[in-house]
Amino acid sequence: MVKVVAEPQYWYTKGLKYYNEKCYGIAIRCFDKYLDFHSGNNYGAWFMKGNSFYQLREYAKAVYCFNKSICD
Repeated sequence: MVKVVAEPQYWYTKGLKYYNEKCYGIAIRCFDKYLDFHSGNNYGAWFMKGNSFYQLREYAKAVYCFNKSICD
């Protein structure tokens, strides 16, 4: 059985963990979950999502996320 966690900070922390482990695709999914739940200032999640896309050489997606991190 899969445990569903609805706490936004959980997903951000997991995203950082996977990013540090170089599991960028999983990190992106975690940051997406955080962004789904969290309203307000999301610059850190957008920035780390951008870094993850950058590491995957998906530069257009990375730029989009970096722009969201500074414009939202």
